This record gives sequence, structure tokens and C-alpha cells, in this order.
Amino acid sequence: MANGQGIPLRTLSWGVTGVVVGVALVVSTALVVLTTFLHQTNIHVLASVESLRLARDLELSLDLLARDDVDDLIARRLRTDLRETLHEAGRYVTTAQEAAALVEAARRIDTYWNATRDPRVAPAERTHLRVAALDATDEFVAANIADSIAARRWADRWDRIGDILGIGAGVFLLATTTLLLWWLRRRAYEPLIALARVMEAFGHGRRDARALEVGPLELQEIARHFNAMADALAAQRAAQMTFLGGVAHDLKNPLAALRLALASQARDPDSAARTRRTLDIVTRQTAHLERMVGDFLDIARIEAGRLELRLVDCDLRELVRESAELFDGYPRHEIVLDLPREPVQVRCDPLRVTQIVVNLISNAVKYSPDGGAVEIAVTAASDSVTVAVTDHGVGMSESQTRRIFEPFSRVGLSGDTIPGVGLGLHVLQQLVRAHGGAVEVDSAPHRGSTFRVHLARAGPTTALAPRPTPAT
Repeated sequence: MANGQGIPLRTLSWGVTGVVVGVALVVSTALVVLTTFLHQTNIHVLASVESLRLARDLELSLDLLARDDVDDLIARRLRTDLRETLHEAGRYVTTAQEAAALVEAARRIDTYWNATRDPRVAPAERTHLRVAALDATDEFVAANIADSIAARRWADRWDRIGDILGIGAGVFLLATTTLLLWWLRRRAYEPLIALARVMEAFGHGRRDARALEVGPLELQEIARHFNAMADALAAQRAAQMTFLGGVAHDLKNPLAALRLALASQARDPDSAARTRRTLDIVTRQTAHLERMVGDFLDIARIEAGRLELRLVDCDLRELVRESAELFDGYPRHEIVLDLPREPVQVRCDPLRVTQIVVNLISNAVKYSPDGGAVEIAVTAASDSVTVAVTDHGVGMSESQTRRIFEPFSRVGLSGDTIPGVGLGLHVLQQLVRAHGGAVEVDSAPHRGSTFRVHLARAGPTTALAPRPTPAT
């Protein structure tokens, strides 16, 4: 029940983190640029203030120098003050225009100072030179003020840009956060709540409850695993119901045969032939019941990890031959043995290996309702042996062979008509594994099946471990 492709939460988190980091870098860069320009603006403003103060000092010194009562000592001191003031004004020059204005002001001030020391210069000429020096000083101040005004304009422009960036970043972050919260609510939070409700409903007995595979990929994966688990539990429950039905059916048949045989015997208790027939029926049905109970006990021991093997050295040929002799009375089936001439020694539990071979031959006969040959072959290698049982019966498809060893599995083409509860092959596989071996099957519909059991000559190296108890 998937609903499109979701976005992984990891990808979303990295994406959101990347966007936030990007916005933070842009805002940080803008702040650095703004602070730099503001610092430069402050420098220009400070230079303008200091230049204005120094210009006033120059004008005051020039006014003092123009007085008639200034002697040579005071004039030289004023000359020194003018030079120091001009030198200090050079520290606040920030543009080429200011530097040119300052150089021109210094030249005119020097010209005026030299004129005041030269008696040949007429007073009117001195006054003209003094005005020219003051004008040059005013031009320096004007250039400095113009630079300050330009810096203020740049500062105002970047201040507006900073406001736009700040507001834009705030709006972007707010919109991103709102969109993220909306997405988390619609695509993560709501699917998560829905998944929790489905799990709660399943836990309260609604076995058909399934989760929608929506939202982020992580939630889709959780929902997919939950649905698979629910399907597996449903299949297991169906298999258990089928198992109970099969057990009831298989118990009913021998019990009904026993009841009819005993009733027939009761009607003619003195007939020796009827008595023998009744005893044969009782013996067969009792053996059938005993096999069923034995399968149940074996599966219980295997699941609990309490299966015990009594290992001895045996000739596998003899075990196979004895197992095959049990089926000599089947008129429609021919048991064909292919055994090596030399003894095939293997360390095993002979009772369990006989049970394995009997199970394979019984299945081969059972699933060959039209009769035919059942071929049993034993092959030996240096460290292993193989028992292969082949029939030419109903066979199985590839998908059915993958489930043939599951408990309560009845996957043959005639599974609904052939008696059994689906435990035999599961028990067989566990017994083979307990011996350190493996079992495999080749089959095709209407062409029969071949089961191969591989056992180690030296026997099992580890004991069968108990299965963990499923969590509830």
C-alpha cells in the first residue's frame, strides 16, 4: 500500500541545515561588509571633524600672523605651529582630492608667511596672500566634508541594503520554518500517528489492520516491515488453522476406521478371519496415530532444543535397505535401490536416519498416486554421503519448493486431497541439520521430485541449539 516516494528525513534534515547555514553565511557576510563600511564612514566623519578643527587652527594662526605687533619670535613660533598643524592634517587625508587641497593650502600658507617677513611686499599684497591662504584652507575643509558626505551616502545605502537583507532573511527563515512544520505535520507526524493507531488496532485483535506506506522513507520502511510482519502472522495463523483442521481430519479417519472395525467385530465375534482383519486395521491405524504423535513430539523437542541423538557407526546401506523393505507391500509402486557394493560407514543416530529415509519414501509414494518407480540411491564421498529419493508423481513448482520445509506447509499439487498436517518435511530437515547435514529438492509440476539428503561421515560437530522464543 505504498503511496509515492517520500523524502528521507536524513535528506530533509541535511537540506534544511544547508539552507540555514547558507542563510547564516549570507547574513554574516553582509554584516561583515556593513560593519566595514560603517567603520570606514566613521573614519571619514572623524577625519572631517579633525580637519575642520585643524583648519580653524590654521585660520587662527594666520590671523595672528597678520597682526602688526607680532615680533620675530612669535612669528617663528606661529610658523612652527602652522607646519605641525599641516602635518597633523595630513594624517586625516583619505582621498587624492583632499591631498591636493592640503598641498595647495600648505604652499599658499608658506607664500603668505614669507611675504610677512619680507618688508618689500606691500600690505595690500600681504592681505591678498592671506586671503588666498585662507581660501586654500577652506577648499581643503570643503574637500574633506564632501568626502564625508559621500561616505555617509554610502553608509546610508548599505544600511538600507542591510535592512533589506535582515528583513528578507527573517521572512525566509520564518517561511522555511512554517513550511517545514507544515510538512512534518502532514508528511511525518500524521503518518506516524496513523501507524501507531494501526499497530494498536492490530494488537487489540484486528488482524486485517495494515499501515499505509506514506510519509518519509523511514516511516515507509517501518510500515512496510509492520505489514510484512502482519502478513506473516496472518499466514502463520492460517497455517495453524489448517494444521488444526488437518489434525482433526487425520485423527478422525483412523478413529473412524477403528470404530467400524470394532463394530464389525462385535457383530461376528467368533469369526477368525474377521478378527484377523480387525487386528490388521487396528494395527495400521494405531501405527498411523503413533507416527502423528511422534511427529508432534519430535517438533516439540526440536523447537525446545532437547533433541538427543544416540550416535553410533552404521552402514548406511543397511539403514536404507531396512527402510525400503517397509514399503514392499505397495502393489502400484516399485522400490528401486541403487546401493554401493562396499559398506558406507557413517556416524549417526540409526533410528533418526531411518526416520528420515522412511519419511522420504513415504512422501514419494504418497505424492505418486498413479504409482510408478520410487528410486533410492546412495552415493559416498571421502567425507560425506548422499541419499537421493526420486519419484515420478505430481511434483511441485519452484515457488512451492521454497516453502516445502516450512511447518504446516502443504504445497503439493494434491495437498488438499492427500492426508497429512505438513510437519514431516520440517521434522526431516531439522533431523538432517541435527546430524550436521543438509537437504535439497529438485522438482517440476507433473514430473516428480528428487530429495537429496547430505550427511557428514564423521557425524555432527555441534548440537542442535534451542530456538529463541518469539517476542509477544
